[in-house]
Amino acid sequence: MLKINVAFNYKFTGLIIAGLLFVYSAHTNANDAVQMYTQCATCHGNKGQGNELLKAPVLAGQSAEYIARQLNNFSSGIRGSHEKDTLGKQMLAFSQSLDKDKDVPVLSKYIESLPSISQPKDTVGDLKNGSRYYQAKCGACHSGNAQGNPSFKAPKLAGQSVDYLRRQMQNFVTGIRGTHAEDKLGRQMAMMAKTTSGQELEDILHFIAQQK
Repeated sequence: MLKINVAFNYKFTGLIIAGLLFVYSAHTNANDAVQMYTQCATCHGNKGQGNELLKAPVLAGQSAEYIARQLNNFSSGIRGSHEKDTLGKQMLAFSQSLDKDKDVPVLSKYIESLPSISQPKDTVGDLKNGSRYYQAKCGACHSGNAQGNPSFKAPKLAGQSVDYLRRQMQNFVTGIRGTHAEDKLGRQMAMMAKTTSGQELEDILHFIAQQK
């Protein structure tokens, strides 16, 4: 009986220690994430709401997978290395200060946990035409209501700054983004971006702006 009790006590104590270590690790990761995000908040806002004056996109509502991929793309120079991508170069410098295996997953998960934000957007366009064009050219990857599609690694567009979306489309068209040999997804977007422009693009952006 004594041996059984001793064995049980060791096992029970081990479970308690394991549990405490798990809680400690989770708490440490959470603190690390908050601390890391303070650097992001300077431009992207404390809630990930973005800052149009600084041309910083909305982060809230994006998946951890997408955030991690973009941080790694910046860090490796797949994104942000073009001489004309001044905003991308800022992100490239920040991302290179992060540990790819430790910091990026923690920070990405924290950003994913931020609640989506609905902000009014002052856009003008033909909603009916925008919906039609969007479904024909964007919906297959980004979903019918612009919520993104993890299966296609397509980010959420709804809730994003329209100025940011317009700027990225222009970057894809002009080769500032989406030309790197290792950026397969970027090259796909560069190809699609060249299929729309002018009022058609404005109508698409107007449609996206109406999605929550």
